[in-house]
Amino acid sequence: MKETMSAQEVADYLGVSRPTIYKWANYAELPSKQINGRVRLFNRSQVDEWVREKEEEANNG
Repeated sequence: MKETMSAQEVADYLGVSRPTIYKWANYAELPSKQINGRVRLFNRSQVDEWVREKEEEANNG
């Protein structure tokens, strides 16, 4: 699997909608890089780490 992902690929990977991915990225929750002011790219390892952090937060109350 490739390391750099589009918003749609991340949405498919996490099982959520593309607008949800953009919302999370716009509020600086989900790490991403914006290219040319339009395209957002996501690093798979950063997405995985973000998911682990969110799971830990949920489990720790």
